[in-house]
Amino acid sequence: MILLITTISIISFTFNYIYATETTTTGIVNSSNTNQTKKAFNFAVASDWGCSKDAKKTAENIQEKNPEVVITGGDLSYGKSADCWFEIIKPFISKMKIAIGDHEYSDTIGGAIGVVNQYLKPLNLAKTYYSFDMNNAHFVFMDAYIDYKPGSPQYNFIENDLKTASTNPKINWIFVVQHTPMYTSPSKHLGDSTIRDTFHPLFDKYNVDLVFGGDNHNYPRTFPLQYNDNADSSNPIIADRNQTNSNIDYSGQIYLIIGTAGKSHYDIQQRASFIANQNDVQYGFLNIDINANSTSMTGTFYSNGNDDTLGNNNIKNNILDQFTISKMN
Repeated sequence: MILLITTISIISFTFNYIYATETTTTGIVNSSNTNQTKKAFNFAVASDWGCSKDAKKTAENIQEKNPEVVITGGDLSYGKSADCWFEIIKPFISKMKIAIGDHEYSDTIGGAIGVVNQYLKPLNLAKTYYSFDMNNAHFVFMDAYIDYKPGSPQYNFIENDLKTASTNPKINWIFVVQHTPMYTSPSKHLGDSTIRDTFHPLFDKYNVDLVFGGDNHNYPRTFPLQYNDNADSSNPIIADRNQTNSNIDYSGQIYLIIGTAGKSHYDIQQRASFIANQNDVQYGFLNIDINANSTSMTGTFYSNGNDDTLGNNNIKNNILDQFTISKMN
């Protein structure tokens, strides 16, 4: 059970977490802590990169936050070679974890097909779906472009992995990363009902907290959502609409598309009823701060530009969105 509170304050932590990873043939990335005590840490999320100046600016801004891990929901160089993207993320390549997008499979500029291994091998990833732990957080990466129907190897892995994480007393947070939009305001790509109907019930069952995606080149953030199995699943159950000082317990997840790394922008036609905040005109990234006792997190979208949609004259920090989730003891 978690509590949603929206805040406009900026949280500052000292980040000194050190970890090592090793990818196994099971798809699980084993994480070893040098210190088992709980520590504050942060991670950054951005998808749909390309190799333009805007992508380079996003990478520079991510580096300034010194995250312990950097996550992307796919669509990287968009070309037949991964080289330009690896050059952009070079300062934090050792921290990079990826989900695979359609542009890594067949929709690449220049017509190249099957460039997935150009990304997996340099990042020491054996498969396109895997998981790892960091402190008290568990990360699961999915591949929306290979078989994920119930009974498939990927589905079985994800279900077993989430079950294990949800019953692990050392895990406070569970995050899922994949490319295809599950819930979104009307834009170029609609929410994918197949992957939504397959996995949202699992996410509810195993208490997933946040689901990160891409493909739409914009930033929508949902309210916490529960799967609606009594009607059209594109109309989910909104577990909590109160964004300020809420005292309501809920189950469900917040779904975020951070397709804002730099490739281009897709217009959002209107705001869906389940969307808490959205933006389709700024590039940037989402930074997640988890506090030292792992009982709360703050998500902050940092824009590459100077717009201040919070209305707090916060030009220096380029904050377009901010939200806090607290665990109930």
